[in-house]
Amino acid sequence: MAAMAVALAAVYNYVQVPTYQARATILIDREAPDISQLDENYGQVLKQPDYIETQYKVLRSRSLAKRVITALGLQDRVEFQPETDQYPSQAVKASFADDRIEPAVVDKFLERLGVSPGKGTHLVDVSFESVDRELAPAVVNTLAEEYIEHNLEAKWNATQKASTWLQQQLSTLKAKLEASETQLQEYAAQHSILFVEERKDITTEKLAQLEDELTRAEADRIHKQSLAMLVEDAMRQDAPLPGSLNSKTYQEHQSKLAELRREYSQLLVTFAPGYPKVQRIEKQIEEVERAIGVETERMLSNVRETFEVAERREELLKQASWSQRARVNRLSDDFIQYNILKRDAETNREVYEGLLQRLKEAGVSAGLRASNISVLDPAEVPGGTYRPKKLRNLLLALACGLLFGIGLAFVKEHLNTIVRTPEEVERMTGLGLLAVIPKSRQQIQKVKSKRIGGGRRSRSQVLALAGHTNGAGTEKPQENALVRWAPEQGLSEAYRTLRSSVLLGWDESMRRILVTSSQPEEGKTSVSLNLACSLVQLGRRVLVVDADMRRPNCARQLGVKSDYGLTDYLQGMTDLDQVVVKTRIENLSLVPTGRSNSVPSDLLYSPRLSTLLQEVGRRFQHIVVDSPPSLVLSAARTISRLVEGVVLVVSDATERNSLLRTKQMFDDAGVHFLGFVMNRVNLDYGYYRNYGYYYSYSDREE
Repeated sequence: MAAMAVALAAVYNYVQVPTYQARATILIDREAPDISQLDENYGQVLKQPDYIETQYKVLRSRSLAKRVITALGLQDRVEFQPETDQYPSQAVKASFADDRIEPAVVDKFLERLGVSPGKGTHLVDVSFESVDRELAPAVVNTLAEEYIEHNLEAKWNATQKASTWLQQQLSTLKAKLEASETQLQEYAAQHSILFVEERKDITTEKLAQLEDELTRAEADRIHKQSLAMLVEDAMRQDAPLPGSLNSKTYQEHQSKLAELRREYSQLLVTFAPGYPKVQRIEKQIEEVERAIGVETERMLSNVRETFEVAERREELLKQASWSQRARVNRLSDDFIQYNILKRDAETNREVYEGLLQRLKEAGVSAGLRASNISVLDPAEVPGGTYRPKKLRNLLLALACGLLFGIGLAFVKEHLNTIVRTPEEVERMTGLGLLAVIPKSRQQIQKVKSKRIGGGRRSRSQVLALAGHTNGAGTEKPQENALVRWAPEQGLSEAYRTLRSSVLLGWDESMRRILVTSSQPEEGKTSVSLNLACSLVQLGRRVLVVDADMRRPNCARQLGVKSDYGLTDYLQGMTDLDQVVVKTRIENLSLVPTGRSNSVPSDLLYSPRLSTLLQEVGRRFQHIVVDSPPSLVLSAARTISRLVEGVVLVVSDATERNSLLRTKQMFDDAGVHFLGFVMNRVNLDYGYYRNYGYYYSYSDREE
């Protein structure tokens, strides 16, 4: 399998057209080297995560491919021409008349183009494959140049579109700016808003002064009002006035009144009230009291007048303050509206000036040809072919061939249901191995012959089975009976091993042995005959009973002809002496099958079978019963109850499921197994080589 894969790889390398690959490295920077402010938005685009991915798609775009194809005239080269059956019709060609490049040419170009981004970098590897060594680097370098030119054109187009939009916006903003400035001037003239900040400060300061004066006037009015109330209370209660209101005249009158009252009191101590001096003092007291009352009235009138003046002043200040506050509020409203109009005008001016500046910058940017894309490593002419990679193909084919062969072997082994080794049989059935019977040389060197009608086989096989040539253990007829048992080298020791294994646990009460198999063609008849011949070599009398009534073979193998057999005896048509036939091998006798019967299996349930086995057990030391396959007919299970032991034949054609079912059926019948025989084993197989060495060594010793 590996050799075939390597041969196919070599043929592939030979017929494959050599292909060359050129590679260049392109740097796509995130920041554009253009310093104009107009490209700020473009620079922001470069910082977006999907920008680099977009550039990869641009490198493989059909529009860029067409530019390269046109620049190098690749549409006329044979390697880019589509297949004959892929040429479009004339109508389709007319539809591409403007592009002048057929889609199939672009497809072939893109198939050969490779774009490989560097992981974690801004580098991109661009490769191209061609059968022309010189064309491959030319395509890659031209692609890089066209890609950079495409990038510059994109920036140019963006700048031109921005300039057009700015010009349109400037016209609108200019008209809006003029309207806002006109409205601001008209509002300022209508509301006499000149020197805005100075006027606002004066008006506010005047309001603050009025508020201060009003506060002081309120305090003064409260003070004057409290004095007037004190004077009125003192007059109603005839009490002296507060000291803060006493005038000099009032105080003099109060002092004189006090002195006269003291003198009056002294005179009353000495004189009576009618005494002239006392009366004179009384008159003086009355005059002073009248003077005090007049002075008090005058003082009360002054206090009231002062209070009224303070109250009037407070009222006037309140009115002035209210008027000034209203003026300030009106001025604030005017200022608010003025500022709104002013900010609107200033905003319009700033936007207008900004767009005007951008328009100028756009003109500058239009003349710049800076790109954020550059060629780091240009493509060079390749030194060798890129494909086919001959050594890699051969090694890969070798590895694949080996893996496929190993996998096929494993699959074949897994799907194979045939038992291979004695250990596998022991593990499945629990039986012990009695012997390993190898294939004869004839079986190993030749392919099995196909059956001839009636189950007959070729002459050479019959002789080998009879033992004249090899006695390999295949169920084949022979025209002449054997006169001695002489199997080929290796087989004789194998059957002696089988004989020893059978006799290992043998006692005098054990006479009868049943040899059976799971399926036909597993060599049970040959094992039965060769086991019997091996027992004969010990000088013992041995009888072979051919119980395979559907496919009798023992009589043909031993060259025995008889008119009667087992079927005749079981039907009561003859006695035992007529069915037991001596063979040309000394001490070996045979009970042939007899004449055919429509239901031979039913005969085995006859009690005469038990009688036959008991009777021959007294005449012979060993009885070997060759039964039919156990899975095909139930005869083997029927006979197994009448024998002391069963030998199960397993060959290179025994399936696992058949073996398990056979073992289970005999276990259900309570049969005693002596063990199993591994028949038709190829000693060249690795597992059985030790057996082959042992048998060949034993033959040499003999």
